[in-house]
Amino acid sequence: MSGGRRRTQAADELARRDPGGLLYGAVITAGVLAAVSANVSHVQRVALSVAAVVVVYWLAHVYTESQEMLYEGDHRPLHRRTPHAAAKEVSILVGAVPAVAVYVLLHLLGLSATGSAYWALWFSVAFLSVIGYLGAHRAGMTGWRLALESAGAASLGVLAVLGKLFLH
Repeated sequence: MSGGRRRTQAADELARRDPGGLLYGAVITAGVLAAVSANVSHVQRVALSVAAVVVVYWLAHVYTESQEMLYEGDHRPLHRRTPHAAAKEVSILVGAVPAVAVYVLLHLLGLSATGSAYWALWFSVAFLSVIGYLGAHRAGMTGWRLALESAGAASLGVLAVLGKLFLH
């Protein structure tokens, strides 16, 4: 299978899985990881803090989606709308997993908490860039427009890295 065909398949698969939610999860995770890891060196505490913030953020999306459903004419009670809303917004959680997994794994491999955080943040930059690239590729962009879309997505991760640098 050619590289272009693989990119197209990856972009199509991503489009089916809510790339916006993945981006939200990745950006929130990078930002919280940068902020929390600046003052806390206990890896478990950092990972749990990041996870807690992402879950609260996800729950806020679930609740607002369930309320939006009311305005769209869904008359079911909240407890009936919530599972649908939770499933729709699950990509936020999925987008958070890679950076947290990289952070924990690197620490388990012997890196310091700070080193693990920096590498996880740079991983987030790459992850965001790939999502931006695949979206632009799927939209048929090439050349500088493709590069600009990738860089734009990556810039949110770079902001998290800069945040950590300034907070540390």
